[in-house]
Amino acid sequence: MCKKQQILKLTQSDDTPKNRHPANEEIDELEMFRVFKKFDRNGNGSLEFSEYTQCLAECPNMELTKSDIVSLAMSADLNGDGVIDFEEFMKHYSDFLDMLEFNRSISKSY
Repeated sequence: MCKKQQILKLTQSDDTPKNRHPANEEIDELEMFRVFKKFDRNGNGSLEFSEYTQCLAECPNMELTKSDIVSLAMSADLNGDGVIDFEEFMKHYSDFLDMLEFNRSISKSY
């Protein structure tokens, strides 16, 4: 069973940056815009679920599992309209990656 103090220790330790996803260190907004446009195949300014999951699957240096990809895709539609617009894509992308990295670090600990 996971103890609250152990989780708090993981989140509050001096080495917290290790919980950042490595891909976040190299995020370039212009490159992210290019990636978004590449996968916006119909040019409507948003990514359908299938476009977004393919985008995540093909992003280099991400090392995302299928479960990670589905979790990110489900979480990315912040306004619930069924698509991921560029604002949603950029606003929370790095936060979602960090969340996945944090979950991985907790899973490895237990």
